[in-house]
Amino acid sequence: MRTVGTAVAGLKDIQSLVPTLVELAQRHSGWDVLPEHFPVVGEALLWAVGNALEERWVTEVKSAWEAVWGTIVSVMEPALREANLARMPEEDRVLVRVEESWALVAEANDLQDLGVKVFLKIFEIAPAALQLFSFKDETPLEESAGLKLHATLVMRTVGTAVAGLKDIQSLVPTLLQLAERHSDFSVLPEHFPVVGEALLWTLEKGLGFKWTPEVKVAWESVWGTIVSVMGPALKKAHFDKMPEEDRNRVLVQESWALVKQDSQSLGVNLFLKIFEIAPAALQLFSFKDE
Repeated sequence: MRTVGTAVAGLKDIQSLVPTLVELAQRHSGWDVLPEHFPVVGEALLWAVGNALEERWVTEVKSAWEAVWGTIVSVMEPALREANLARMPEEDRVLVRVEESWALVAEANDLQDLGVKVFLKIFEIAPAALQLFSFKDETPLEESAGLKLHATLVMRTVGTAVAGLKDIQSLVPTLLQLAERHSDFSVLPEHFPVVGEALLWTLEKGLGFKWTPEVKVAWESVWGTIVSVMGPALKKAHFDKMPEEDRNRVLVQESWALVKQDSQSLGVNLFLKIFEIAPAALQLFSFKDE
């Protein structure tokens, strides 16, 4: 109650009251208080004040208290969230920031419109990517029924991925299946950075000032996790569909890229093995006596 008194006394200069409210929120974080507790506290506080005032608890007074309580919560709730996040392991902080920001975006935006924005940004960054889609010749593109349908499905998939982050292992089969399906449309692993850039750009526009550096880092981390699963799966799906001759070429080229960095050691080992297999071959070289 003394804190309530302090808050009431500080209402003349709300900015000077903010540090007190933020400190209060941080202190309550240590007691496992959650943002969803504020409505309960507010209801109880107004009941107690109203009960004490009796007939003087008129509509105007009640409205004034509701407005002030709303102001207090608008300061304390974000501070409490940040304080609670700061106490979490990094992995959990990432999860919460992604879940909460996705909920805000999904609530404030139509998923179809959100998805269309993502794809229009993809085509802005990489115009050639449009040729991968069946709706490539539909105009105007932003009104394309094919684009709208595909964009909606993609955004639903993002929602599914976000919902599955609490158990990433159970999400893996969905991501693998998604990679397999996209291999049929000539999507390549090098397309992931473009899609990631477009997705994060769209989320930033949708969240506005709530797109904080911490939220951005969280989404970058989650996108990196998704790509780490889908990238190799997509690459393997493409590889499995190649003719044997092309698979052999790819295997040789990729394995050579791995070993060629130390070509001198590779060459020395090659010749030592030759001389082990056929010792007489050493006599053919000028360094035979070295």
